[in-house]
Amino acid sequence: MGSLFQQPPAEPTPSLADFRDQVEEAWTLVHASSYAALSDHLAKLLPSIETAVRHAPAGERTELHSLRAKAYQVAAASFTRQDQADAAWIAADRALQAAELAGQPLEVVASLFRMAHAFMRQQHMEQAEQAAKSAVAVMAPRAEAPACPPEELSLLGAMNLVLAVINAREGNRGRTHEHIERARGIAARLGEDRNDFDTEFGPTNVEVHAVSTAVELGDAGLALEVAQDVDTSGLSPERQSRFLLDVARAHAQRRHVGEATAAILEAEALAPEQIQDHHLARGVIRDLIQLSGPRVPEALRDLAERSAVL
Repeated sequence: MGSLFQQPPAEPTPSLADFRDQVEEAWTLVHASSYAALSDHLAKLLPSIETAVRHAPAGERTELHSLRAKAYQVAAASFTRQDQADAAWIAADRALQAAELAGQPLEVVASLFRMAHAFMRQQHMEQAEQAAKSAVAVMAPRAEAPACPPEELSLLGAMNLVLAVINAREGNRGRTHEHIERARGIAARLGEDRNDFDTEFGPTNVEVHAVSTAVELGDAGLALEVAQDVDTSGLSPERQSRFLLDVARAHAQRRHVGEATAAILEAEALAPEQIQDHHLARGVIRDLIQLSGPRVPEALRDLAERSAVL
């Protein structure tokens, strides 16, 4: 409000370099699933950058809008993973607006990527699909050019993974596999795991999604078969943990209590906050307790208590 009445900032405004470091630190916390620390970090970063963009010299505003877009993308990713879908949608919408003010089309696409995930968490699959398809419709023809930048390919691949997840949750096997194969082709073209726009898109993340979508479709055997050849050690703790959660889900579908428990405990060790707060993890834990009958393994019971399942 002070900005509207031309009041000067109450505290010194960080430099552009400081804001870059703060945004990078925020993404590091997201990829580590360190949500409590991230909450404290964003509570300072977002008001600070909102103030800065209103008082900065004209020459700095474009980059500040870009950094503001990235900061709100962080918030959207974090809220989505913590089941705060409404807040995630708001953050993604603000990211999109800031990216457009910055004149950064790829940041706009990255914001749509976060918005699609927020819609999925809200169970608004039609809106999620529309967001992803609108980006793919523009980017797919551009990707046909041999010199298409890898950053654009990464975003196109990431959007195809979004569409794969949407179709898997709707039980559409054919379209799920179609989008996974398109993402595989794009990843093969990149030839390496990347982290453009913090999507972690690359060959490994495509296979992580192949496992996840197979689980969504109830194809536990396929999920476990694909998982055997996936090495996630180069991905973030968040991605490694989510992969192991899907492995645990696949084992639970096969009624493999021991293997499922081992996988979800390993996932918790990598990213405790993600597993202890994730609705899918809690569902797996409940299933494993029921499958265990009267003799629930102590490690599983302890995990259930940490996750507030019992």
